[in-house]
Amino acid sequence: MADTITYQRHEPFIDLKKYISYYWYMENEAEEEQAYPDLLIPDGYPEIIFILEGAYHKRPLIDESQVAIVNSSSVVGIQHQSLLVKRMGKVRLFGIKFKPMGFYRFFGPMAARTLGHTLSLHEFDIPYLLELEGSLRKSESPDKAVARIDHTLDAHKSGLKYSKKEDVVQECINGILETQGNMGLNELSAKVGKGKRQIQRYFKECVGLSPKRFSKLIRFKSVYKKDVLSETSLGHFFDHGYFDQSHFIKDFRENLGTTPSHTSSHKFRVQNRIAKKSIRP
Repeated sequence: MADTITYQRHEPFIDLKKYISYYWYMENEAEEEQAYPDLLIPDGYPEIIFILEGAYHKRPLIDESQVAIVNSSSVVGIQHQSLLVKRMGKVRLFGIKFKPMGFYRFFGPMAARTLGHTLSLHEFDIPYLLELEGSLRKSESPDKAVARIDHTLDAHKSGLKYSKKEDVVQECINGILETQGNMGLNELSAKVGKGKRQIQRYFKECVGLSPKRFSKLIRFKSVYKKDVLSETSLGHFFDHGYFDQSHFIKDFRENLGTTPSHTSSHKFRVQNRIAKKSIRP
């Protein structure tokens, strides 16, 4: 059967780019359930997913018993494990992929509490997001939906100046991203001029996890993007900041459920179709 899925990425309004990484739109006309699920690795970015039509089910890659059906719009905090996601038929979805500190700027301490969780939009209880969901259902096209999201978020964004705490965390995140997850706590401390314990506390308050754990997510995303999605031969583990092969293979298996040598299989490549379209730095 021909692939009927539409996947689009849209850039946010320029004044929102410091908070939002991108918007995405997905539509699938097929009534049948997917043959193979999509593999989603954690990327360090929280998101809001508006389910405008249909439903999907998901489970942790490493645990077949924890299958959950998602049929309502959700707030998805930073994930720390890979997921298998399968559309249950025809769907229409719109997503807002936040930058970590952008998410904190909009939602404050609630942001860190979403770590590893998927909360219904009603449970998150932000009135303007519920109003936005209603507006998106009425949108005639993805472009008009993007305009509605831009208008709503621009009207509700916080002031332009970061607090000192936010500024420290953002500078640490910048360093981690620039080094693709290979900047340790000592280096971060020297970069921002703050103590290691203070950095860890700020990170927990704003992002929900430690700088070390965040770095690990970013490092593996770099491996995934550079080698797995490009379908080239995998680089040496030293190329990605790993100090020994066993550590590299352990991380690989934890995140992808397989070893590097098995990523060329047809099944694995099919599971990565959406990732090839969506993943970004």
